[in-house]
Amino acid sequence: MPSRPLQSLLAFAFLLTIGSVARSQTERSVGEVDVEKLLESLHFHAPFDGTADAKRFAGDGRIRTADSLRRERITVGMQVPGVSIASGQGRFGDCLRFTQKTEQVLLFAGNEMHHSANDWSGTVSLWMRLSPDQDLPEGYCDPLQITHVDWNDGSLFIDFDKDLPRDFRLGVFSDLTHWNPQKIAWDQWPVDQRPMITVKRPPFSKERWTHVAFTFERINAEVGGDSRATLYLDGKAVGDLKKPLKFSWDPEKAVILLGVYYVGDLDDLMIFDRALDPAEIAYLTDHTLN
Repeated sequence: MPSRPLQSLLAFAFLLTIGSVARSQTERSVGEVDVEKLLESLHFHAPFDGTADAKRFAGDGRIRTADSLRRERITVGMQVPGVSIASGQGRFGDCLRFTQKTEQVLLFAGNEMHHSANDWSGTVSLWMRLSPDQDLPEGYCDPLQITHVDWNDGSLFIDFDKDLPRDFRLGVFSDLTHWNPQKIAWDQWPVDQRPMITVKRPPFSKERWTHVAFTFERINAEVGGDSRATLYLDGKAVGDLKKPLKFSWDPEKAVILLGVYYVGDLDDLMIFDRALDPAEIAYLTDHTLN
């Protein structure tokens, strides 16, 4: 029988071997990602390099400015005070920089967002750089909100809560008549029953970029199983939501809103027409798509 010191060395060597195998498996799974398949699934891409207009798009790809969240007046172009292209400051190339809270909001037209009335799936990926507790103004803040009506009615959004320390959340809200048919007041909904994924003390920092991605699967599924949404931060799944989801969108009325009351940097917005797998999400933490 090996001596106790030798047993310890053997155990340590075994743990190193297991760790090395696990790392190599992760590296291999990421390394084997089919980039061509990713590109085929890429529905929309706004890299914010030199312009806020999209590089890959389904509509016309142009950035627009709304007078407010009510969107009573929308004009083509980036005309929001305190928002600019920050040359060479992005995760990849340039980025969008938001320096103040404004009522005006940037958006892309909803026909840039794919939608299906049956069994709808997709992925949204982007990068953010900010220190939420120090940089954000008072109140809720939505770096990204995709909806055809409002934040609580057929909406996918990521936001920061209004209280310090700021929670980071993914909201996946079905049609209001589907998830809240009894019209219960929001503050009366139990927190654990809200259609949201909440991350306490998220890893955002003004000193580094944080990758944010979320997938959604089987929205509007007619039969068989719940819909599902999963939130990823820096390539790691941090929560999921499973329940029936219904989105009765009119794509002509839908919008992709950017930087709602947001102060910070935002880069490389990509939307895919399917739910990416974990290895593909991990691949995007080190790569963009051209």
